[in-house]
Amino acid sequence: MSEPTISVLIPIYNGAKWLARALASVEEQQDGSIEIIAIDDGSTDRSLVIAEQAELTFRNMKLLRNERNLGIVASLNRGLDAARGRFIARMDSDDVCRPGRFAKQLAFLERTGVDLCGSWFTEFGQGLARTVRWPHQEPALRAAMLFQNTICHPTVMARRKVFEQFRYREEYRLAEDYDLFARASAKFRIANVPEVLLRYRRHAQQATQAKRESMERITRQIRQQALQSQNVETTIEEQRLHNLIRAPSSITAMDDLEGIEAWLLKLHALQSDPLAKRVVASQWVRACIRAAPLGGGMWNAFRSSPLHGAAAGGSTANMDLRILSLLKLDYGSKPFDIMRRFGLSA
Repeated sequence: MSEPTISVLIPIYNGAKWLARALASVEEQQDGSIEIIAIDDGSTDRSLVIAEQAELTFRNMKLLRNERNLGIVASLNRGLDAARGRFIARMDSDDVCRPGRFAKQLAFLERTGVDLCGSWFTEFGQGLARTVRWPHQEPALRAAMLFQNTICHPTVMARRKVFEQFRYREEYRLAEDYDLFARASAKFRIANVPEVLLRYRRHAQQATQAKRESMERITRQIRQQALQSQNVETTIEEQRLHNLIRAPSSITAMDDLEGIEAWLLKLHALQSDPLAKRVVASQWVRACIRAAPLGGGMWNAFRSSPLHGAAAGGSTANMDLRILSLLKLDYGSKPFDIMRRFGLSA
């Protein structure tokens, strides 16, 4: 085939249950300008058989086989080496592309001049399906990236030059995507397409659910690097408070919650863009979610803070936080997890 416009990288490891549908959702969008590069990472189930059948059937698909399990970082970098497209896209073996995804992202990149984009997505597979609408404008997304990765990895499409300068790093495995996007955002323009272009499957085998503690340790390092890359000076205590905002655990001391408020007010003042200011203020809601065990103390602090009026969420977030404060739910508790799966808006 002639040089493809888009190379779609799909790492595979024991994904037989959903792989055929994932590959089909990419193949269905083929117009001759897309190549599929699937990398089997030493699967021990039927994944390799399914991928080999697809390679025989689908147009423009190339299957790479790792002799042993090397991990997602090595697999993705191998896929990057094999990719020939002017644009590189990502996809996971358990997700489903929405029709027209790649054409819409390509048009977005060409129209806006953005270098790397993700998109909104719908989570399904555990509890009620819900649509995740992460910040999409560039200033808002840059502010959000100070706290967590707000580009869904399997929704990504980027110009080739981004991946020529920034590769996935093994030492940041479990958060290799956040690490790459945070580094790339210092040099390239990033955004999210404000449209749902992927169905993102949630299941218990995912690394993000099975290895949360290790992931959080790595994420703390990336947050600090992101602050530095945006020229935000921090003390050791401010770094600690910054990490508490998105930590997968409860905040149980009022001093910590008050410290977080002071830190967010400082960070809010440093932002010049109104959208970025709103993103920073919205982190006050996230901190208060984790401070639910403080009960009425959390609720009073939430309502009285100047950040309350500046944050997004409105009456629904207020109601959710009020319920959490009355129940004093621990962030890691089963009841909290159930509320989150079944529509907790905050």
